[in-house]
Amino acid sequence: MRKPLHQYLPDYTYLLSLASFVVLLDQLTKFLVRVNLTFTDIWVPFGSLARFFRIVHWRNTGAAFGIFQNGNIIFILLGIFVTLAIINFYPVIPRHDRWLRAALALQLGGAVGNLIDRILQGHVTDFFSVMNFPVFNIADASISAGVVLILVPFLPQVFDELESSRQLRLAQQINQRNRSSLPMKVENDEPITLGLIEVIWADAEIVQRFTLRQDVLRIRRRNLQHRKGISRV
Repeated sequence: MRKPLHQYLPDYTYLLSLASFVVLLDQLTKFLVRVNLTFTDIWVPFGSLARFFRIVHWRNTGAAFGIFQNGNIIFILLGIFVTLAIINFYPVIPRHDRWLRAALALQLGGAVGNLIDRILQGHVTDFFSVMNFPVFNIADASISAGVVLILVPFLPQVFDELESSRQLRLAQQINQRNRSSLPMKVENDEPITLGLIEVIWADAEIVQRFTLRQDVLRIRRRNLQHRKGISRV
């Protein structure tokens, strides 16, 4: 049973507020780039950082960061689908799940920002050029930030698994180092205590055989002496 429409207003207020801020910032920066720079022109706002950061007027007919070029129609349809999916799915998210809510709001703003460019111009305006990274814009950065926020709740679990793997590798290395330093070679993964028991048992058998031989000689000698005594009498 769906809730009354007015109960969705707090959910959509947060979603549309953050998404609208991203869209306005994205469209404003793209407009300033198109007005002040001709296509392929470069502006270096910080001369000392020219090798690392530049503003470049670039056109992108593909996906974010310049991949899958000449797919504008496909990405228009995909952008519409993503927009409708986020709007429909958003109220289902629990309000305490702030990371996911913020992530979807950022992704909605980025999707709509690039969708406006594709519909009105037939391409997306990109302008941030950072080192050798593909040129991107505010919308692309917003979508990427949304992906990062989705992964944030899982980071403690990831770090725990990485730490467990590190400790397991360290334990295996210590175990292998200890095995290589043993004075006795262990065959077929048999415990070394079994080898020691076998050695001790073998030594015990030798001692037992020697003692038994001495007892036999002692008895023979006593019998011989006894016979000699009888013959004298």
